[in-house]
Formats: sequence, C-alpha cells, structure tokens
Amino acid sequence: MATIVSAPDLTLTHPVTSIDLPSGGRLDAAAVLSLRGPVAKAVADGPVLVLLDVSGVDGVSPSGIAGLLDLLRVVRSRGGDLRIFGASTAVQHAFTALGLDAVARVYGGHDEARGLLASRAS
Repeated sequence: MATIVSAPDLTLTHPVTSIDLPSGGRLDAAAVLSLRGPVAKAVADGPVLVLLDVSGVDGVSPSGIAGLLDLLRVVRSRGGDLRIFGASTAVQHAFTALGLDAVARVYGGHDEARGLLASRAS
C-alpha cells in the first residue's frame, strides 16, 4: 500500500495550478484519469501547489477516492501539495466517512485553500 507523505510547508515561491472537475460529475476512476495528465504536467518542474475544485461533484466512488489519494501521493512526493476545495456534500461526506480528514482536508473555497499557503509562509 502506498504511503501518503504529510503536507509540506510551502512558500509563496511555489507555483500554483488550479484544476476544476466538471460540474455535475462524479469523482470516479474516469474523472481521476482525466486529472493525471494535468497533475503530472504541473509537478514536472518541481514542487507545486495544485488546487482541485470539486464543487461540481455530486457523487463519489471508491475508485475515485483511491485515485485522488494516489494523485495526492504523487504531488507530495515531489515536494508539493494537492488541496481540494469546493462545496461538495458528496466529497465532504466521503472524506468524513473514510477518516481522510487526517490525510487531507476539503477547503471551503479557492481563497481558503490558497490562503493556508500564505499563512504558512509568514
């Protein structure tokens, strides 16, 4: 089983990449596969903060959560972080039910997800 590295302390010098999941979609294997390319491109040159908007997600599958955890592992293993944000009841419920709040949290919005970066840098 893959190990999830804890969230690193990033500084404002790290680039930020925002990725949106389609509205009304499911977080499943297909959705995660569509994210692999953009995430791989984002981390290719080193540590980066990836912000993933899940506000349009209305359903979550086990394969979607597993894939999301793998993306988190990839980004963190390269010294970056993947932060999930958006008002998705489905994603929040899945995170709470599976106890994933200890690994990653779901932020309320883009500014909040990025704001944590600013507070760590000061």
